[in-house]
Amino acid sequence: MGEKRFSKRVAFRNVVRFGPKNPPEFTSFLLDLSDTGVCIKTNNIFRPGTKLYLSIEVDGRAYGAEGVVMWAKKAPPGLVRHVKNGMGVKFTKVDEELIELYKKKKGV
Repeated sequence: MGEKRFSKRVAFRNVVRFGPKNPPEFTSFLLDLSDTGVCIKTNNIFRPGTKLYLSIEVDGRAYGAEGVVMWAKKAPPGLVRHVKNGMGVKFTKVDEELIELYKKKKGV
């Protein structure tokens, strides 16, 4: 099975607020960022296809985005530290300044 990703991901551990309503109600952490989406580490998962609003905090500033859940995995409570759990979210709208931060981390 081939690689499905279109963009290189970079480590990006920052706080994210997310949810199907705006303003988003859940808080967690991002694991990585690309110019097409993010990976959110959380047990508050939504089904693939769900539209989410995101507020990503970087150095005290919030960057807005909207996206669609592409995959979701919920780990049993005893395995949360050992198994990947969370969601992959593909952007449908994203603050261009967040993409600029991604490009700097990527080295473009």
